[in-house]
Amino acid sequence: GEHSDSTFVTVSDDPRLGNRNDIKLAQKTALEQLQKASEKLTKALDQLSEAEEVCNKMNAQLKGADPKATDSLSKLTKKMLEQIKKIRDKISGPTEEKQGLSRNPFLVTVLSQLRGAQQSITAKSAAPGQAEATLMGNAETAVNNIVKEINEFFAGSWTAYKNYAEANRPPLFKEYKPID
Repeated sequence: GEHSDSTFVTVSDDPRLGNRNDIKLAQKTALEQLQKASEKLTKALDQLSEAEEVCNKMNAQLKGADPKATDSLSKLTKKMLEQIKKIRDKISGPTEEKQGLSRNPFLVTVLSQLRGAQQSITAKSAAPGQAEATLMGNAETAVNNIVKEINEFFAGSWTAYKNYAEANRPPLFKEYKPID
């Protein structure tokens, strides 16, 4: 209602720890560097999602068409979906079909390397050192390698699939004769 009150509160660091601004700034800089790799990976994953969506739409179009005419396009679409799945498995690990938490904690993926580097930076109350730099380097290398693989997929297999699909797309309309 009618009555309100406000006050300003200043939150300070624990005085027993001393001034840790340099440590926080070093951690922030390291995390910002990793963020660039994360953004690059996100763009690549978005492209994969769009490609998967195109394949699913193609499968939907092929369902009602003549199987003889669409067999090779259907097989090629399935092959594209398998390639996309293989790339995603390298990024985040294979998806488990069984219920519950069943991921392999020892499986090294691109995401596990990124998360590991981020956790290593934020877990300590010290500036990132050589160990964190190594983890960051490994994570960035993993991201660059998978992005390179995704770029090669789109430049090679995907372009060939796109050209074939555009040339061999089944007609959506069928000829109707007058009904007597």
